[in-house]
Amino acid sequence: MDLDEWIHEANECVHINLRRPSEKAERVFDESFNPEFTYPILGEEQKIIGYKAPRIALEFRANDMKPTLDVQFKQKIDLSTMLPDGAEQVDIEAAFDSFIPTPSSEPSEKDPESASWTPPGTLSQKFERHGKKYEIWKASLADPAALEIWRNMQILVLLYIEGASMLELDEDWTYERWTLYLLYEVTPLSDSSVSPYSLAGFSTTYRYWIFPTTGIKKALNSIPSPPASANEDTASTEPGKFPFAEQIDPLQEPARERISQFLILPPYQGQSLGSRLYTTIFGELVKLPNIYEIPVEDPSETFDKMRDYADIDYLRTVPSFSALAIASTLPAENLKKDSPVSRDQIFNNGGDINALRLETKIVKRQFNRMMELHLLSTIPSPHRTAARITRKEKASNENDRKFYFWRLAVKERIYQQHADALGQIEDPSERIEKIEGALESQLEEYIERLEGLEKRSNGDSSASGGPAPGLLKRRHKRVIEDEDDWEDEDDESVSSKRARV
Repeated sequence: MDLDEWIHEANECVHINLRRPSEKAERVFDESFNPEFTYPILGEEQKIIGYKAPRIALEFRANDMKPTLDVQFKQKIDLSTMLPDGAEQVDIEAAFDSFIPTPSSEPSEKDPESASWTPPGTLSQKFERHGKKYEIWKASLADPAALEIWRNMQILVLLYIEGASMLELDEDWTYERWTLYLLYEVTPLSDSSVSPYSLAGFSTTYRYWIFPTTGIKKALNSIPSPPASANEDTASTEPGKFPFAEQIDPLQEPARERISQFLILPPYQGQSLGSRLYTTIFGELVKLPNIYEIPVEDPSETFDKMRDYADIDYLRTVPSFSALAIASTLPAENLKKDSPVSRDQIFNNGGDINALRLETKIVKRQFNRMMELHLLSTIPSPHRTAARITRKEKASNENDRKFYFWRLAVKERIYQQHADALGQIEDPSERIEKIEGALESQLEEYIERLEGLEKRSNGDSSASGGPAPGLLKRRHKRVIEDEDDWEDEDDESVSSKRARV
C-alpha cells in the first residue's frame, strides 16, 4: 500500500470561496483559497489520514456568510492501527459539524438574495480603493442579524488566526459588550438584481469595565466638580442610603475596548484594507469619552507592522506628540552613573509623557514604541550608529548626542519592562549584554519601519505589511521575551510581568 495516497496535508485539501446570493450562486473568486491552520478542527498534525483524494469545499454566501460544506473523497480506509503514537485518523465529515452552525428555521429580517440587502447595524465608512468600492459596517452582537453573521463565519477565525478560539457568548449581557465590524466590497455587479455585498474582512471589539481610579477619572475628565458652595450639604441622602444614580449603563462607564479577531480574507490582502479597517475602528473608539485605552488582543507580527504605520500616522496629527524632541544636552547631575534615566527629560523636556499617552488612548507598550520610532526618525540616518557615539554625551555633533540619549532612554524602557527577568541574572555583564541585544533588535525593527514609512509616502501600499493581519500568531524569538503579551494591564504592572530571558 502506498501511504502517500492516504495521507494528505489538511490545509491543501480545504478550499474556501464565496458565492453570490442568487439562484445561480456564482463563485465570487475564480480560484478558491486555502486556510493557514486546520489543527483546531482536524488535529494538531494537520493531516487527513485514511482518505483517498479528499476535497473539502467550504463556501459562504457572500453577504450574510451562510456556510455550506461539501466533503468528497474516492475511498476511505481505517489506518488507525498503523499510525505512530500521537497521530490520529479524524472523521473529516464529522469534524466540521461543531463548527458549522445549524441553519435557522426562522426567516431573516432581510432577504439575503434581495438586491436591496444591507448589513446589520450602521454604516461607519465608505471608500474606494484601486477602482473598487468598499463599506465598513458596525453592529452589536446583541443584534440577532449581526450575531447570525458572526456565527456563520466564526470558523474562519480558527482557520486563519493561530491560537484563536470560538467566542464564549453564554450570558445575554456579554452580547452587548461585543461589537462586530464588517468590511464589504460593494462594487456594482453587471446583474443589478444581485446584492453586491461581498465580505472582505472583519474584526470584533470587546468593552470591559475598569475600576475608576482617580487617575483614570482624571484621564477621562470625569472627576466630579466640587460643590458650588462651601456650605452646601453634599450628603443629603437618607441615613443608610448612598447617592448612586438610579440608572447606570455599564457600557458608558470607564472601560477599555479591546480589538480582537481581526481578519482580512486572502483575496483582499495586500491592498491596505486591513489598515483602513483598523483606522476606522480606532478612530471611532478614540472619540468615545468613556474609553480609557484601546488594547489589541495578542497582535501578530504582521498585525504589529500594519498597526505601527496606522498609529504613527495618527500620533503625528496630535500636536503635543509631533512637538516631542530628543534632548541634545542633559544636566550634569542627570548623567551620573547612579542617577536614574529620565525618559521625560530626554524625550519631552521634563514634561509628562504618560499624560500625553493617556490623551491618545494608546496602551503604554505601543505608545512607547511609537514615540521611540518617531523620535528616531528625527535623527539623520548617518548618525544612527553606535560607532559615532564613543564619546557619549560629549560627542561634538548634536545628532550623535541625541542618538546616544535616545539609546539611553530605550534601554531604560527595556529594563523596566523586563525588570523581573533581568533581576534573575546574577552576572551584571550578562544583564548588560541582554539589554544591548534587545536594543539592537529594536533598532533594527524601527529602521525597517522607517523604510516602510518612506515607501508609503511614495505611494507604495505594499509597505503596509503584506498579507493582512490576523491576531494571536506566533512571533519570532525575542532577545528578552514576555510570557504574557496582553496589552491591557494596568500601568503599575508593566515591571512586574512574568518574563523569560
